Amino acid sequence: MGFSIAGNKLAREDLDGLFTEYYPRIFNYIYYRTLNAALADDLVGTVMLNIVRGYKTFDATKGKLDAWVFRVARNALFSHFRKARDVVDVDSVSEKVFSYEDEDALDERGTMVRELLEVLSDDERELVYLKYWEELSNKEIAQRLDLNASTVSTKLWRANEKMRKAQRA
Repeated sequence: MGFSIAGNKLAREDLDGLFTEYYPRIFNYIYYRTLNAALADDLVGTVMLNIVRGYKTFDATKGKLDAWVFRVARNALFSHFRKARDVVDVDSVSEKVFSYEDEDALDERGTMVRELLEVLSDDERELVYLKYWEELSNKEIAQRLDLNASTVSTKLWRANEKMRKAQRA
């Protein structure tokens, strides 16, 4: 971490370091889910605003800062999709997330990865993202998503099985 937290609480002076440390990671997390840089930037702004509003609620004795920050990010993302539900059909979200304007620009491997990810549910894609893109351990993923580590292992195994079956088909 590029900053330190005094005691078990976040202080206002910790926020600059927190923003510097987490902005790129939160942007990547949201961009991966939306594939829209402008939207990701807007949502990161919302996340940072929510952190400023709620930083006093963070308590290191109840969990890690990383889990708290990404819970705020995840809630902002879900809130966005809930609000957009009236405008965008929820069933088309996964198609929108994995659509590309220029299919020809994707190499063969990129196309295969996209096709494999399309067989997964949104929750499964999130687990795969956290495991293989963020390179988090199952325990870290469990903390971030408020799940049991063995549940994360099981869900990741099932997601990998789905992709293996889709690859064979």
